[in-house]
Amino acid sequence: MSLWKLFTEGLSTKSGQEFSSRLHEKIAKQFPDKDEDFQVKAACLSGLMARIAFADLKIEETEKSVITESLTKWMELSQEDATTMATLCLDEVKDLAGVENHLYCLPLRESLPENERYQILVTLFHVAASDGNVENMESEEIRNICKGLLLEHKHFISARSTVLEFLGSLKK
Repeated sequence: MSLWKLFTEGLSTKSGQEFSSRLHEKIAKQFPDKDEDFQVKAACLSGLMARIAFADLKIEETEKSVITESLTKWMELSQEDATTMATLCLDEVKDLAGVENHLYCLPLRESLPENERYQILVTLFHVAASDGNVENMESEEIRNICKGLLLEHKHFISARSTVLEFLGSLKK
């Protein structure tokens, strides 16, 4: 099953109406030469990173930089394309707030092996830490994403340990 089919099926509401992700639509418009699987994976990854960046209700330039670097790595994009995609996801962050994490996690857990899903958690913690402090609310949001990616608590603990010096709960 294609990522797009998983994504759209996952975004269907109980009333049977299909949810339309503006982020996916913008990515598809900006990157028309990329296939649907790329577009959905990009929407899911960038959407999750934007949610973490906006968990404290403000987006720092350092968070945008980490998102851009991560998209360069994950999606094999040029710096310019990664910057464009980061801008798209951060512009749509309020729209993303209404989408449950599991809807963005479903295509990723269906298409990525466990190790890559774990690396997503590590990336999310690095986004959270990029402003110098991982707030408890950011950590809890990542814990929920961990569940959505069907990863175990040990994955969450391991990923969180990569940013120990930035954990707000451990600072004096």
